[in-house]
Amino acid sequence: MKFNVMVINLDSSTDRWESMTKQCDLLGLSPQRVSAVRGSLLSEKEKSDVYQLSSNLSKYDKILNDGEIGCYMSHIRCWELIVEQQLDFALVLEDDAILTEDMAKYVDKLAHTSSDWDYIKLSHGSKIKSAVDCMDLGDGLTLKKVLKLPSTTTGQLISLSGAKRLLSHAYPIARPIDMDIQYWFEKSLRCFVVSPFPILNGDFGSEINKTGDRRIVKKRPIRRILQKIRYEILLWCNRSKLPEFPKL
Repeated sequence: MKFNVMVINLDSSTDRWESMTKQCDLLGLSPQRVSAVRGSLLSEKEKSDVYQLSSNLSKYDKILNDGEIGCYMSHIRCWELIVEQQLDFALVLEDDAILTEDMAKYVDKLAHTSSDWDYIKLSHGSKIKSAVDCMDLGDGLTLKKVLKLPSTTTGQLISLSGAKRLLSHAYPIARPIDMDIQYWFEKSLRCFVVSPFPILNGDFGSEINKTGDRRIVKKRPIRRILQKIRYEILLWCNRSKLPEFPKL
C-alpha cells in the first residue's frame, strides 16, 4: 500500500515540527511536512481566487477570517499531494496533534481497506457524537458510523478517492474546514469515526487558523438558526447514504 503521513505546519513553527517528528518516530511513522498557508499573507487576488463572500454567507453564518481560509487551503494542499503521489491513503495531521500508541494500530488495521472509505476521523471536538452503528476492529479498536462528524481536523485518514471528492468540492471556500467536512453528504464522502480516538488535541492549540477573534465577528443569529435547522433536516434526509463498513 502507498501510504504517507502529512503534517501541516507553518514555516515559523519549527518547534511544532520537531515535536511531531519525535512523536511519529516513536510510532515508526515517517512524516512529510506540508507548509501551511498563512491566510494573512494572501494577496487580494490569491484570496479572491479561492473565496467568495456570497458563497460563504449562503452556507455559513459568519464571514471567514484569513486564518480560516488559510487553514482550509493548507488541507487542500494535502489532498492535492495524495492525488499527485497516487497514495492509497494518508494520515493528515495538524501540528498540535498528540499521538497515542493506538495510531499505528489503526493504520495497520485499515491499510488494506482504503478503497472502502474516503475519510476517517481520528480526533474529537468539544462533544463526542453518538454512533449509528459500530464495527469491532479487534484489539479494543472500533470503527463507527455517525451522522454528525466531530468538529475537528487535528487528525484524519484520507483515501485517494476521498481526496478526489474533497478537491472536487473545495472551491470556493465557504465554511471553516472542520465545519465543511460535517456536510459529508454534499461531497458523497464515505466517512467513519474511530473509538478510542488515537489523536488528542493539544491544549496549546493549532497556530494554523489563528487570525482574528471569532468573538468579535458580526453575528447573524437568525441566519445561524435557519442554517442549523436546514443542517439537521439534511442529516436526516441523508441518513440512508451512510456507507457500508469496510471489508477487513
